[in-house]
Amino acid sequence: MSVPTIGFILKKWIRNRMDQGNYKIMSHEIETDLVAYGKEYWGRLHTPSTYSRAWRQFKASDEIEEIDIKTIEPIKNGRTETTWILKTGI
Repeated sequence: MSVPTIGFILKKWIRNRMDQGNYKIMSHEIETDLVAYGKEYWGRLHTPSTYSRAWRQFKASDEIEEIDIKTIEPIKNGRTETTWILKTGI
């Protein structure tokens, strides 16, 4: 397999979370858990800001439909950290 892209790693990470029944993503998880996932499972080390940029681009793209997500919406929970809910067609 060729070297996985950041977008590929991001989609795999999200899909794994969804397969485990976790449809919420918090900002700190992108900057910690996703970075560790990319390094541990794919041997790719990128900075947290690189993954955050990829996340912003992913949310705004049609690629969300590739992993059965209809929309990604922020949750208003009164916290300073942003949390998003992944809405699927299920």
